[in-house]
Amino acid sequence: MDVPRAPPTAVMSTEMQDMQDTPPGSASVDGGNNAPNSQIPGHPSFRRQRASRACETCHARKVRCDAASLGVPCTNCVAFSIECKIPAPKRKKTGGKKESDSERDSYVETNPSPVAGSDTFPPREAPYRREFAPEKIGINTTSGMPETEMSEAYVAQQNVNDGTYTQYMKPKFARAPIKEAGRVAYLGESSNLSLLVQDRHGTTDVVHYPLPENVRGARARINELDNVEIDILHQRGAFLLPPRALCDELVDAYFQWIAPVVPVINRTKFMRRYRDPKNPPSLLLLQAILLAGSRVCNNPQLMDANGSTTPAAMTFYKRAKALYDANYEDDRVTIVQSLILMGWYWEGPEGSTTQQLDIVTFVQADVAADVTKNVFYWSRVAVIVAQGSGMHRSVEGSQLSRADKRLWKRIWWTLFTRDRSVAVALGRPCCINIEDSDVEMISAEDFLDDEEIDRPAKYQPDPIHVQFFLNYVKLCEIMGLVLAQQYSVASKRRPNAIDLTHSDMALADWLQNCPPEVKWEPQRHHFWSALLHANY
Repeated sequence: MDVPRAPPTAVMSTEMQDMQDTPPGSASVDGGNNAPNSQIPGHPSFRRQRASRACETCHARKVRCDAASLGVPCTNCVAFSIECKIPAPKRKKTGGKKESDSERDSYVETNPSPVAGSDTFPPREAPYRREFAPEKIGINTTSGMPETEMSEAYVAQQNVNDGTYTQYMKPKFARAPIKEAGRVAYLGESSNLSLLVQDRHGTTDVVHYPLPENVRGARARINELDNVEIDILHQRGAFLLPPRALCDELVDAYFQWIAPVVPVINRTKFMRRYRDPKNPPSLLLLQAILLAGSRVCNNPQLMDANGSTTPAAMTFYKRAKALYDANYEDDRVTIVQSLILMGWYWEGPEGSTTQQLDIVTFVQADVAADVTKNVFYWSRVAVIVAQGSGMHRSVEGSQLSRADKRLWKRIWWTLFTRDRSVAVALGRPCCINIEDSDVEMISAEDFLDDEEIDRPAKYQPDPIHVQFFLNYVKLCEIMGLVLAQQYSVASKRRPNAIDLTHSDMALADWLQNCPPEVKWEPQRHHFWSALLHANY
């Protein structure tokens, strides 16, 4: 039985060779992977040889192989015109010792990411062709039969999961301290399970609970991932990072230009882990930060021949998306943070991307983009995950730490601003109903990252950034009002001049009370006041 290969720790690439990953389906693997003449049916030298086990391709894809009964090549390899190889018998391992760390570490060196501009992957990374003839796709075959048996480990895990709900009914569970902000379960008042918990403990004001220990994501079960899952992440370069100097520049660019608009990360905590090789930050979150940072960084290393950083952004996007799709991260706060930042990548028509930053071009590109690859999609997914963890509910009475309570509030109001601004810009409906939320209005104090009273945060909030976001939230509240009263389907059936007057007065009041730090004036202004006024 194959021993699953654990991924190595994310490493800093010494070259920028993987900054232009070839999009899936755009290139085939090297011709050396094509089937030899002796394996092509109809060729004079064609012959089948019996095999005692499944071929490498069928084994990697986890499908049935008929090489043992029909001989080599098997039906699948014939269908896709690839070489059918039978793996050599493995030597017996002494002492049942698993793969050593040096063997695992050598995997990255012997299986690098695709080279920039190259149309090939190493044979081990892509054992089958990436381009298929249309008639070969969606064919009916016995090899397409789904698995009917589960592994013992999977069955055991399911049995553990089945007992998860009983954890909520243990004594004092409702008042148990929440040690990890990213591992919180939310039980709404109408939930049947919530009624049971309240019945047993008499708790009617608690909606946030610590997640049971057995509920973990793929990062906790990383040694259980099979080679195919790990190989997919390696092919995408998900475990790779650019050189340290460039990484630092991208992170700085993110906190300087992106974080003030989406203040969803505790900078002090993140930078402490970013500088600690023994306890690095979430790889998913870091890839997402690099994606957002690449949109505002002018380093020539990120630019293509036309001076665009779009290829670099696409690389970081694909890496982050691969980790997200693999359920690599199990911290729910981290997942929400990453989903918000993944919205900084959008794909235009025919798979092309745009780098212009003016609002007209941005809106045109996003409207024409694939609806699953733009800011509207990712912001909505982030809202769904956040609501699943109860971020739309007040945590003032919860067992979260003070720093986590502030962070949760910033994340929720960031989601609110993204929801309203994206709805206005793209002409889409709002996702968040403010009546479903009881989160307190954000204040300047919520931007403090202090974890302890006697331990101030290293990175203190910029007053201009704070005032920008506070007034941006107020402006987004008015955006929601305008959308509901002037642009909703229901409003067209009941036109009301009073509503228009109400919206106009709200905007006038906002402008009049805008603090001087971020108030735009023709003779005296800065970037953040100009950006806020543009939204107004």
